[in-house]
Formats: sequence, C-alpha cells, structure tokens
Amino acid sequence: MKNRIYFFTGTGNSLKAAKEIAAELPDCELVAIHKGMKSAIPVGYDRIGFVFPVYYLGPPAMVVDFIRSADFGAQNDTYFFAVATYGGALGAALPYMRDILAERGVKLNYGAAVKMFANAVFKYNMSTKVEEKTRKSNERIAAIMPDIAAKKQNHTGSGIKLIRNTYMKEIAKVHYFDRKFNVSIDCVSCNICRDICPAKNINMANGRPVFQNRCECCLGCLHHCPKCAINTEKTQSRRRYTHPEIGSKEIMRYYGL
Repeated sequence: MKNRIYFFTGTGNSLKAAKEIAAELPDCELVAIHKGMKSAIPVGYDRIGFVFPVYYLGPPAMVVDFIRSADFGAQNDTYFFAVATYGGALGAALPYMRDILAERGVKLNYGAAVKMFANAVFKYNMSTKVEEKTRKSNERIAAIMPDIAAKKQNHTGSGIKLIRNTYMKEIAKVHYFDRKFNVSIDCVSCNICRDICPAKNINMANGRPVFQNRCECCLGCLHHCPKCAINTEKTQSRRRYTHPEIGSKEIMRYYGL
C-alpha cells in the first residue's frame, strides 16, 4: 500500500528527516507543505506522516493552517505519525499536533522528536559543530524509523497549557517577521530567496527581493542566500547553515519550482 509524508522545511533539516523515513517505507511519496498546494489528504493510504520543525515551542503556522484546512476524507485504518525536528527546546509541538489532528477527527498514532542543528541565527550565532550534530541527528532518525515501519503506537505527552501563551503570542506575529529583514548591496538577483520560500512571500523588483508580510520565519531566504545579503539587525556577521545533504535546488523541486 502507498505511504505519504508531508514536510515543511527552511534549511533542509526536516526534509532530510522525511527523506530518510520515506526510504524505509514502501511506495512512499514526499509532499512539501507550501502556499498554493492541494489540501486533500488521500484516503486508503497505509501511513501518513507529518515532519516539521519547531517554532516558538510549537508547529509552524503553515503546518497548523494546512491541517485545519485540509480535507481528510473518510480515513479508516491509516496510521498517522508526526516527527518534530528541533534545535533548542521541543516545547509541546507533538501534543499540539495531536490535538489539532483530533479536531479533524484523526488520531495521531505516533510522535517522535529529532534534535538537529539549531539555526535560529537571528537569536544567536550558531555552533561550528555541524558534522557532529548532523551525525547525532542521523542516528536519532535511524532509531525512530523502525517504529514507524512497524506502526508503533505511543503517547505524545502533554504540556500544551505551559507553552500556549508563548506560542500563540509569537506565532500571531510570524507573518510580519520579514519586517526585520534588510537586503544589502551584495544581492546578485539570483532569485534563490524567492524560489526557496514556502509562503511565496518574496517578489523581485528591480532585481531585489521585496517581502510581502506573509512570512513563516523558516529563514530559508536568509540561510540559502549565496552572498549572505539578507539579514536581520544581528545576523550580518553570523554564520549561515543549510543541511549538508540538502541544497536549495532540491527544496525548490519539491515546491514545484
């Protein structure tokens, strides 16, 4: 039977996790969550998964919006799972996903978390230990793959009340995060920022990116810029990161660009 994994990614971390899991499942499709995608969840699939990063202790706004607007149809025996990738704190991303799926009449059978390279560069300068942290995250991904293949069930925990106020406050402002960006004269009009954006938040005007205030705070535009021309107030001298095995061209391919 077919399997499907929906993923949301900026730097490629969640796509890496989704690809590894998909490789262990028969006939598994990878579908990127992005603006303008089809919102019908197929019926009759053996497994359907969601792989996403943690933002502000919960799931990205676009992932939540997708699930709440999706047509799940009459799901019967499909096994649903979620994998949250995170760099700092996991928060209550998994129980939050469990609850919003429950709102749609869907049971989350299994949830797991994978600590990956932390890349919220607007908050801190990132570690230099990319190789070490990538190795550890790969080991963690490998550890959960047999659980999903075997359709293991688990309890995804609680803690939503503890993070709700912080999460709701920050996620409500996320679409305007792009107001913090500036574009330097180093911009070479390569269009990568436009094409890497899952929210289609960037237009090009006179060869320079113009943000449309529907940001998802994935930082894909900032990290993938080959000239480090996109910055917030604090990031100009800080390192950049994209998953060493996932490039911008691969992400764009899943976005249909």
